Amino acid sequence: MSDTRATPVTTGGGHRRLAVRLPPGPAIAALRAPARPLLPPPAVEVWPREGLLWSWGTWHPDEVRTARCARATLVAVGQCLADSPTMHRDLRRAASDGHWERLTHWPGSYLLIVGHDDGLLTAYADPAGQFPLYYAQHGDRTALSTRATAAAILAGTDGAPDTTALAAHIVCPAVPELTAARTAFAGVRRLGGGEALRLDPSGTLTHWTYEPLSADDGTSFEDGAAHLRAALTRAMDLRTARSGRITADLSGGKDSTSLAFLAARTAPGPLESFVYHHPRLPAGDLEHALRYAAPTPSLHLRVTEGDETSLPYADLHLAEPTDQPDPAAAIGARLRLRLAHIARGGDGTHLTGEGGDAVLAAPPSYLGDLAAAGGLPHLVRHARALARMRHLSPARVTLRALRLARTPAPRAWHDLAGALHEPADRPPQWLDAVAWWPAPGPEAAWLTPRTRHRLAELARQRARTTGPEPASRTPGTRAALHEVRTSAAVQAHLTSLARPFGIWPQAPYLDGDVVRACMNLPLPRKADPFTAKPLLVAALSGLVPDPVLRRRTKGDYMAENYHGARRHAAQLRARLARSPLGDLGVIEPSRVLATLDRALAGLPTPFPALDRLLSADMWLTSHDNGQELP
Repeated sequence: MSDTRATPVTTGGGHRRLAVRLPPGPAIAALRAPARPLLPPPAVEVWPREGLLWSWGTWHPDEVRTARCARATLVAVGQCLADSPTMHRDLRRAASDGHWERLTHWPGSYLLIVGHDDGLLTAYADPAGQFPLYYAQHGDRTALSTRATAAAILAGTDGAPDTTALAAHIVCPAVPELTAARTAFAGVRRLGGGEALRLDPSGTLTHWTYEPLSADDGTSFEDGAAHLRAALTRAMDLRTARSGRITADLSGGKDSTSLAFLAARTAPGPLESFVYHHPRLPAGDLEHALRYAAPTPSLHLRVTEGDETSLPYADLHLAEPTDQPDPAAAIGARLRLRLAHIARGGDGTHLTGEGGDAVLAAPPSYLGDLAAAGGLPHLVRHARALARMRHLSPARVTLRALRLARTPAPRAWHDLAGALHEPADRPPQWLDAVAWWPAPGPEAAWLTPRTRHRLAELARQRARTTGPEPASRTPGTRAALHEVRTSAAVQAHLTSLARPFGIWPQAPYLDGDVVRACMNLPLPRKADPFTAKPLLVAALSGLVPDPVLRRRTKGDYMAENYHGARRHAAQLRARLARSPLGDLGVIEPSRVLATLDRALAGLPTPFPALDRLLSADMWLTSHDNGQELP
């Protein structure tokens, strides 16, 4: 399908007007309105003669797969690795017995939309949330789409930015519950990972969670490792068995390197693998990648060499507009360099290690789970080891875990409100993450008092409406699930960025079966302060070389951030001084510029928060310029 280019729609709302167009990149959408919808050609019906779903844009081969039976039709958007006979057989069974969730357990990762013979549409987002669905209701129109922009336009919303959601995106990324399903567009909401949505013929929406990803106390570490081994090897074998070129990241880190070795087992020829390296600002990955790949004939390692043009904050004005703010936009030059290098060999699937940290590592708040379980000797053992690594007092770590175990969620919400009213004057430390969520750091002071107070009031509202948490929702499991959702969003943005290069990034760690295998294991059972990611080590022992599985360090790219900020200081100053976030009353630009000055002096800087702010700024600017969104 070729691109659909609709007439620009200029919309107004609040204090700012945004010029938006229907996204010309690939998208699927549904609209319920009094009149039967008809999107402009060359948009086509996903299911001919049904008139329920429309698609436009150029998709990767097999990125959109359909099946139908007498009473239902379905479309899987993303990476559905089931064969066609299985899809049709399971669809017939589901139409007969009503167990539609069964269709979400095929291998891979995908958004599933089912059309029923009574006119209902039901959507299931993948467990990780890599393939979300956006929805909006306005007047008598209800729209669903794989793109927030399309949902806003088709529903007829005014397209105004949601300044509260943007502010939370900048300073409270670890607390997505603060703004729930809100997006950067006012009135457009997001169906997240493991959630389902039903749209009836009248336009009424029903929302629920079908896949909570809760742990099973009956699952042993050995069971978890066996499940993960089976899920990962199947994920890799199904991908390498498909036709077309396949490549992989091999950064030298445990996650991507393990996947590269798994893929090389069944790839039809030597697997092209890629590592990024900046000669002047080495991150420490290259030496590991070379050492791992050298004795392996089935791996062909290629080095993507960075330079001054690939530093963070380079050419921000050249970044492609995004459907939602993309925090990785600040390192877009580096990502484009890597994608261009991969694309020299032609189109194809590229495997990444994204999601590995999220599903395999235990967040610091797991210590609260240990404390709540009552195993004081176990807690003290973990706290002592972790404190030694970070030069902290073991007593402080233990007491922090015990305090977290006694802190109910409403209390945590009140604490967040207080932190927003009075921002901290120091960056968060590791110990601060032994909490329901880490309090915002000094970047909270970037917000105007009015915006901070608005976020604080939201936190107080959550405190008033939050009841007792179920036993399965502990601070640790909540943090782990948030990490999965964050990784899924990172991968989704990378997929969009890579599309013009003909490269299809895929993250097997975010496959439904892999996520379930990891999240099904109680968090304390996959945490070991003496072994990095013990679950992966146990699962892939014998399939991946031991030196890969024993690596405990990760590459550090912070030097590139400081160097990039210095090199592009003038452009950053100009952008921040005139940011639409300032015009909207979200931030006080002078405070952000003061933080930039600290970065230029080499002082500790909250670069992740600065990158999130820049992503919101670039998203708003692209709308103001009326550029088409991909």
